[in-house]
Amino acid sequence: MHMKRHLPPLLALRFFDAAARHLSFSLAAEELHVTQSAVSRQIKTLEEALGYPLFVRSIRSVSLTPNGIRYQKAVAQALDILERASSRRTNAKRILTISAPQSLATFWLIPRLSEFARVYPHIDIRVQTSTGPADFERDEVDVAIRLGAMPGETYDPDQPQVPHELVRNWHGVHATHLWDEVLIPVLSKKLLSQSKPLNTPADLKHYRLLHVALRPTAWSDWFRCAKTPYPKRASTMEFGHFFMALEAARSGHGVALAPTIFLDSPFGSNGDLVTPLPAAKRSAGAYYFLCRERDENDRTIRSFLNWLRSNAK
Repeated sequence: MHMKRHLPPLLALRFFDAAARHLSFSLAAEELHVTQSAVSRQIKTLEEALGYPLFVRSIRSVSLTPNGIRYQKAVAQALDILERASSRRTNAKRILTISAPQSLATFWLIPRLSEFARVYPHIDIRVQTSTGPADFERDEVDVAIRLGAMPGETYDPDQPQVPHELVRNWHGVHATHLWDEVLIPVLSKKLLSQSKPLNTPADLKHYRLLHVALRPTAWSDWFRCAKTPYPKRASTMEFGHFFMALEAARSGHGVALAPTIFLDSPFGSNGDLVTPLPAAKRSAGAYYFLCRERDENDRTIRSFLNWLRSNAK
């Protein structure tokens, strides 16, 4: 005969897991779409069932007790096992949700997804776009691609700055380098043929410079790297994303700074855009593949990472 299991309230475990990850009852309530008082009640119910406190409560914050720290590890492992077991459906397609910056998704990722689908027909891809730091505690995504610098990594002060964070919280996150960001001036072939020669960085004073709002210092950083003064009276236009600036460049409105990875796409390789200056500058940041540490060896995620790396240049 099977003995009856003596389990704590299972609903309370979900509430405890969320509160322990966030170290906040209010953020746990947001994640679970319940009230903060509901979280407090479930945690209290669990503590009563266990016979010891899990949190130290203060007016503005909560922290885990030593018993709470140990219990969180056990609960997280148990929930991970349940989550993986529940997702294994025979002959079912796996859905992989990816978060990527909009320009990268537009110029690099989406044009290649048909090839990924041919190689991995059993994986369905869902693409979300975001320029903010990846947040695996709150966002329902499996993997993220982001541009930024790893903690502790140092760069030359003269390199173009990347004012982006990779993740909101590094706890439980695994990162893999994909490729460096390298910026180079691009413009339409037609504009170049109709304008003054563009043989040196100083010649850019004759052209309109197309800026990207999310990278406000990109052009000034690039000129500094090129040992050339920024044109004092340069005509400018500003756009929200790189893909907008590149579209403007293709339409002949001026010169944009483009990550070289974007030029290796149907948009960049169709002959409309040219790079007459060989002055490509590596930024103080790189593109990274991010996922939860617990999913690092997941077969689907590893397949997608390997495909990305085989296509990264």
